[in-house]
Amino acid sequence: MGVKRVILKGRRRSLGLRLLLIGMLIFGLFFTACSSRQKAPAKELPPAAKEKRRVLYEREMSQVMVYYLTEDGNYLVPVTVPINPTREVAKVAVEKLLAGPKGEGLQAPIPGEVKLRDIYLLPDEETVFVDFTHKFMEVSDSKKAGLAVKALVLTLTEIYPIGAVQILVEGQKIAKLGDTSIDRPLKRPEVINPLGLEDIKNSKKVKVYFTDAKALRLVPVTVPAPPEAGDDMPRAAVLALIAGPPKDSHLGRTFWPGTRLLDFKVANGVAFVDLSAEAIGYGGGSTAETLLVNSLVFTLTDFPGINKVQLLLEGKKRQYLPEGTIISEPLTRPERLNF
Repeated sequence: MGVKRVILKGRRRSLGLRLLLIGMLIFGLFFTACSSRQKAPAKELPPAAKEKRRVLYEREMSQVMVYYLTEDGNYLVPVTVPINPTREVAKVAVEKLLAGPKGEGLQAPIPGEVKLRDIYLLPDEETVFVDFTHKFMEVSDSKKAGLAVKALVLTLTEIYPIGAVQILVEGQKIAKLGDTSIDRPLKRPEVINPLGLEDIKNSKKVKVYFTDAKALRLVPVTVPAPPEAGDDMPRAAVLALIAGPPKDSHLGRTFWPGTRLLDFKVANGVAFVDLSAEAIGYGGGSTAETLLVNSLVFTLTDFPGINKVQLLLEGKKRQYLPEGTIISEPLTRPERLNF
């Protein structure tokens, strides 16, 4: 009996040791698995999951520039729209874009059924994320899609410091809208409303302001630079503006036919534009006069280094134009366009 007890005790001790070792092994495997899970590198969060920042302007604004379409749907038109004072200028600008224009002769580039879900910035980025409802994808026509995207990007990049726009639909990136790629941040386009440009990238070109078909608003158009101006692009812009738009463009001229550029120079930020007497051949009409003056001033002050425009007629300063516009001093760029 004594021998049997010793053998049984030895077996129990051996079994206990084995169970202890098995337990330690299981614990070690569990601990290792937990540790490996804790040390696994974290995946990068999608943009929507990162910290969002509201898009706030540095101060309250009471107006914003929104790009609508001409009545025929061919050209983008910048329109100064009054808003309630706010720092959320970007959000309000998109809402105004979606709401469409109030005046006649314009149409919305994005269907009214499209709604804004969210608009935000990510930390340390100048790209604004604009999230639309799924109705945005119904803009399938290639031309309309391109104009809708360009209208949005032009509207938002008018607001400092927005440098690019990333379009989202229901929180997700989309490859294309029509034939327009929207899967990456889009910067402000260099060319707006190209007209008569066979090679947009390599051609010498200037941006000028003609009128819409009803002569109600100014339309920025990029056209070929007249070769006689050489490399003087501001002079080229004035020559193109005086020449007027092509007949089949459905745009109107702002200068009376027969007007000639007698002299042009830039000094100390002022462009001196000497025109022949035909420039005031319209003889009257406040709308015609405003379009003439504003088309010239907006065209030239788009160039870096030109802040004002001094208008001369036949080499001389005049006090007024026929409708009373004062031209005795250099003209500054108006704060509103197509208001």
